[in-house]
Amino acid sequence: MSHYPHIERYRDDLSRLMQFGGSDSEGNIRRAFENCLDAYCREHQFALIAELSTQHGPIPDGTVKDSLRMARGYWEAKDTHDHLDAEIENKFASGYPRDNILFEDSETAVLIQDGEESMRVDMSNLAQLHALIERFLTYELTQIKEFRKAQAQFKTDLPTILSNLREAIESARLNPLFQDAAAKFLDLCQTTISPQVNSDDVREMLIQHILTKDIFLRVFAEDQFHRENNIAKTLTALEETFFVGTVRREAIDRLRTYYGAIGRAADEIADFHEKQAFLKAIYEDFYKAYNPNAADRLGVVYTPNAIVNFMIRATEHLLSKHFSRSLADDNVHILDPATGTGTFVTSILSQLPADNLDHKYTRELHANEIAILPYYIANLNIEYTYKERTGHYKEFDNLAFVDTLNNLGWQLTGATSGAVQRQSQMGFGGLTEENLRRLRRQNSYPISVVIGNPPYNDSQQDWNDFNPNDSHPEMERRISETYVAASTATKTHQYDVYKQFLRWASDRLANDGIIAFITNNAYLQAEQDDGFRKTILDEFTHLYIIDLGGNMQDSTNAGNVFGNTIGAALGFFVRINGAEPTRSPRYHLLDPLLSGQEKLNLLARTNLNDLIFCLLLPDREGEWLDPSSSDFDEHPAMAFKKRSHAGNSSTDDRLFQLHAPGVKTDRDDWVYDFDEANLRAK
Repeated sequence: MSHYPHIERYRDDLSRLMQFGGSDSEGNIRRAFENCLDAYCREHQFALIAELSTQHGPIPDGTVKDSLRMARGYWEAKDTHDHLDAEIENKFASGYPRDNILFEDSETAVLIQDGEESMRVDMSNLAQLHALIERFLTYELTQIKEFRKAQAQFKTDLPTILSNLREAIESARLNPLFQDAAAKFLDLCQTTISPQVNSDDVREMLIQHILTKDIFLRVFAEDQFHRENNIAKTLTALEETFFVGTVRREAIDRLRTYYGAIGRAADEIADFHEKQAFLKAIYEDFYKAYNPNAADRLGVVYTPNAIVNFMIRATEHLLSKHFSRSLADDNVHILDPATGTGTFVTSILSQLPADNLDHKYTRELHANEIAILPYYIANLNIEYTYKERTGHYKEFDNLAFVDTLNNLGWQLTGATSGAVQRQSQMGFGGLTEENLRRLRRQNSYPISVVIGNPPYNDSQQDWNDFNPNDSHPEMERRISETYVAASTATKTHQYDVYKQFLRWASDRLANDGIIAFITNNAYLQAEQDDGFRKTILDEFTHLYIIDLGGNMQDSTNAGNVFGNTIGAALGFFVRINGAEPTRSPRYHLLDPLLSGQEKLNLLARTNLNDLIFCLLLPDREGEWLDPSSSDFDEHPAMAFKKRSHAGNSSTDDRLFQLHAPGVKTDRDDWVYDFDEANLRAK
């Protein structure tokens, strides 16, 4: 086995490109080393981004980015027709970075670090080239060291900072101005998010607003969002009733180093989309430190761009194939019901044709978000994407601050029922009226495309954590009368969040339309999901499923696109008014031997119509991937629940009349122990 497989592959690729391309020019051979360096980057959990602008203007051939989208180093390719040292001097004279940059011409590689030559090797020497690349990728720039130090200090200081802020807010409750503003904001949240929202939740929203406002300002160097956006404007007004002068200074003085490090890192990013990615990574990192329970419950992981763009291209293809329509067409209303940081909406905006961009932005592109921090970031990303494309700022007033799963106002014409009816009776001005107007307008339209990445945690894994998912009684009722009613399984965990979003989207979708979701892939073959599989065969005309794998419990399928342990699938559910369901889902499994990054790379360069789908033939029990042809169901049952059995037989031929799940407390940590004394103490 080779010690340097990436470099050996590079040498082979280089020879092949020179042989078949007939040239050793940079344009012909550059790809060979790019693939080699990219392979090394993946091993270090980095990404190699081609031709990305630096803050000072030059565009190196490659920029190495870490998980926070911070630049770790740069690569510049030349060929043997160039004088390498002269080219290096020319690049530095034009403003290329000097802190960590690798130059190579396919024969010689030169590494410059801190403005000095750190290493020069003959590229035919595999061991030396390997050492140079490793030195290049393990080098930490000064700003990264500072950022990591500030990041670690932030996580250490955060409990004290939060305690100070909560004390300051408790003291402010005696302030009549604060009382009035907080009461109005609480009324808004109870009306548009959930009646279960309380004053403590408002306090946490205010804390997130306070802690993150400076982050946004430092990343984008623009305060227009906080001056113009209705939610941000109202929270700023609430903040200004108490959080000024000494109170502000004492509460967040410890954050100045963290803010400064973020600002300096952002200053190094010239590309707007990279700034968006940087802000999303900061958000994910911040939220997991600030509130890990909520991060788990809300699914705080942003969707890789390769998946987002693939899903948009696939939806565009299916709209054209089944409806002769396009995302850009008039009266094609698009909704992201759990928008998070707004990645899907910004990507759609980036791809819409210019002549219909303003119409879609102002009328037919909709999004919902329930948490204040991602709501902020979604606003920023969406509004600045529009500004980048048009040259002027316009508030995106189709983003609603709402719990989608509790929003049922669309069920009646005019959207005057349920939560929205209560909202219309409140009569508050300013923020309340603006947010309710957004929700009413969204609810009045037929939705043609529901697209996004809903949270998909089942429930808390340990009930001692006291971190259950929020309750949505209406969605749970709908699941009970559809997915659960159609199931014969004795254990049906159908109430997890992604199932609730699929149920909501299925009910919300117009008679002609598409749901495009990335979700947990357990529903493809889990026994408990048989009712779900049966139901969606009845509710949709065509199903296109791309199994991304990644379930770490299966050692043969370890390539996870999110870097976690939960398998994922892309589902495209097509409904055509009046058409008979095909009842044969189209299924494609990505190569289980690919890594998560290789799967993302594949999706980035692939379209839906490039994939070869197999037609699944579900059996009567709802099995898709492993259908049965046995006569098992013809035999007498040992026992069954009457609800489950009713769909299979009108006779009661079970051997045992009584049915019970046995001892089941969900409190094992309390009722079991290896030590009798510990058990008695508990």
